[in-house]
Amino acid sequence: MEIDRRILVVDAPDGALQQLSLDLMGRQFGVHYASDLDEAQLLARDVQGKILAVLFSTEIELGRITDMARMLGVETSTLIPVGNRPAKRVIAALAFHGVRWHLWDNPPDESLRFVLSSMLYDHDPFELRYHLRIPTQVGARFEVGGQKIETSIRDIGLGGACLFGGMLGDIDARGEIFFNVNEEEICLPARVAWSSGDESPETNVTGIAFLEVEPEAGDAIDTLRRAFVERHRIQQPR
Repeated sequence: MEIDRRILVVDAPDGALQQLSLDLMGRQFGVHYASDLDEAQLLARDVQGKILAVLFSTEIELGRITDMARMLGVETSTLIPVGNRPAKRVIAALAFHGVRWHLWDNPPDESLRFVLSSMLYDHDPFELRYHLRIPTQVGARFEVGGQKIETSIRDIGLGGACLFGGMLGDIDARGEIFFNVNEEEICLPARVAWSSGDESPETNVTGIAFLEVEPEAGDAIDTLRRAFVERHRIQQPR
């Protein structure tokens, strides 16, 4: 069964979020773009109940966030402001009304992936992962069958990781993944769970499942998670 996950992008007159909408297309989401709130309301009405997240421009009036949620038929926790960081009083209002995540100040793609993954983890009943994945750009080495394969970690959680680059072996092949967090080397036994099937080592994508995670390794992975949460979670300004 195809899972219907839809994102609504609500832009301002400057059209700053048009490129973001194009970048989101082709991922695991259906993307709907609206140039203003009135158009967004019509789109939301057509796909009622299927919107996973609403990315909206900070150029839109942010003082009536609950009205925006009501107009679009979503919870305020699904609203994600994108753009220039607003004033502290506005951030305080967003936090008070239940907005949980932000994408301020031209966030990189890994930040976008993390925030949307967090939203998926929190709200999508079809999301099967037990552990939130954290996007990274961490170099790694996978050792399997006597081979040492250089790769990089695209995202990681307590259950496994997605690796970019290198031919890591057949499905169910077992080995060990080595990487560093804060200058500490982590070693985890892992199994190859899936592969993109790309024959080029430079662009091959592989998913691995961790077979066992020692407490020290779990703490290191959680350090990465906390850093991303702190960076993108809306908190009451002090």
